[in-house]
Amino acid sequence: MLENHLIPSMDDFFHMFQNSSKKILLLVGEESDFDHKRLAQYSGEVYGAIFPQVIYGKEHFPHAMVAIELKESANVMLTDFESFRGCDMTLDGSDMLVFVDGLSSGITGFLEALYESTGKKDNILGGGAGKLTFKQEPVLFSKQEMIQDGALILTDSWHFSVAVSNCWEKISGPHIVTEAEKRELHALDFRDAFDVYREVVEKESGKGFSDREFFQLSKYYPLGISNISGKLVIRDPVSRKDGTLHLVGDIDKSSIIYILKGENEALVKAAGDAAEKALSKQNTLDNILVIDCISRTLVLENDFEKELAFIVERIPDDDMTLIGVLSVGEIANVNEGYIDFYNKTCVIGAF
Repeated sequence: MLENHLIPSMDDFFHMFQNSSKKILLLVGEESDFDHKRLAQYSGEVYGAIFPQVIYGKEHFPHAMVAIELKESANVMLTDFESFRGCDMTLDGSDMLVFVDGLSSGITGFLEALYESTGKKDNILGGGAGKLTFKQEPVLFSKQEMIQDGALILTDSWHFSVAVSNCWEKISGPHIVTEAEKRELHALDFRDAFDVYREVVEKESGKGFSDREFFQLSKYYPLGISNISGKLVIRDPVSRKDGTLHLVGDIDKSSIIYILKGENEALVKAAGDAAEKALSKQNTLDNILVIDCISRTLVLENDFEKELAFIVERIPDDDMTLIGVLSVGEIANVNEGYIDFYNKTCVIGAF
């Protein structure tokens, strides 16, 4: 079992790990007092990422951190996307925990390169780091540096069981992406993407985009991209400029998409079902990790506590603490080995 700790402040981090040289994974809530410069005072190795919130047990915190003690055998790579694609490296035979800059336009290319660098049967889970400002900045770090447009990759003798949950309902589509570039969706069905999206969402919701900030309404209506297996990969429209929708994650031209909505009860139940599925596939359970999309909490509001409770209730060992993050995008390879980058999704890893 990996020892883990809820850390209220940087002072508490140094108090807990004084005179220690342990290798630490530090998951940081964006409103915490995290100060990267202070990590130079720590005698061991520290790696980590900044997220909107962290999860510990049945609670979630924007202002705290979670410290996970890694084994000395853990291998850690902090790399920008361009350097990773250029390196001659094979990551084979070990399950992986992967955190990326969730607001980068380079995620798809990185995941394709990662897929080619791994044993195709390796299990991979992780998520996107970033802040709720949705402004890109360095959010991945080692003790020596902070980077953006990159990834933090951790491997050890882990054996993950991974399950994914979203449970969003189609309300419109299929629509064809007729113009797109990376994270920018320009046109659907040969019309401005925002015009198509607005017609559907305003009719369904009875609310107008002109009366509120874009994300205050769009958070309830994500897009679903139909992938090769016929399942939906979710994309969050987080802002718009003129007729273009700006998404978390790339979208390809000629993709088939749907406009979606979700009911709280179904979303909460689906997260519990994902936990049950991941746990049922794990013979020896030492840890359970959740990567849950921050925008799910904005949709579920008070019901999000029910979602965490549903997950915790399925953990058979009362001494085991659920740990995780509320992320800007989620990563898992549950669709025939290919690595997907999701939004508005709950990913559970048991190991």
